[in-house]
Amino acid sequence: MVLNKKEKEELVLKLTNEGKTTREIAKLVHISLKNIGRITRKAAGDNDAPEESEVELVQNRKLTDKSYYAQSFQMFKEGKSLVDIVIELDLDSDQVRAFYYDYLDLTNRKKLTIIYRELKDDFPLFLHLFRRIKKEGLNKQDVTDLLKSQNNLKEMENRIISANQLLASLNSEKLQLEKEIIEKENLLLGKMGSLSQ
Repeated sequence: MVLNKKEKEELVLKLTNEGKTTREIAKLVHISLKNIGRITRKAAGDNDAPEESEVELVQNRKLTDKSYYAQSFQMFKEGKSLVDIVIELDLDSDQVRAFYYDYLDLTNRKKLTIIYRELKDDFPLFLHLFRRIKKEGLNKQDVTDLLKSQNNLKEMENRIISANQLLASLNSEKLQLEKEIIEKENLLLGKMGSLSQ
């Protein structure tokens, strides 16, 4: 059954009084969250609540009659954030992300989609590095040189560690040889002392 504007407003107020959430009301009445807010503000005495135009009514009715997939595409097109879409359509984030990948693909942003999927959990790190590079005014060659320098430093550090290990080993060997020399000197002194008697 199709409700007229007055009947929709009455139903919104009835459901609000029953304790339904705005999202639940939007699904039941097929009306936007913005218009639910307008209706409840108007009922509370806020006469500044703007009326929904006939064009908006038709657009909202058409949109809510569509699948979540189509609704999400319209919302992407309007520039709404993924968080807003998760909240408004009451979908899980993975599903909205999948819809967004399809949207980007269909709007010829496939390369961006591939980059985003590749970065996934490292995206915050990537953004941090990008902002830092931009702030420092570094170009591609500067970044390449920095990475080479970092690799050289790591290689030097490994060589220092190896040299320190070799030095420790040689020092241990030196101490052992010194101990043997002292023992042999003492032995020799003992034999020389017994010969001189």
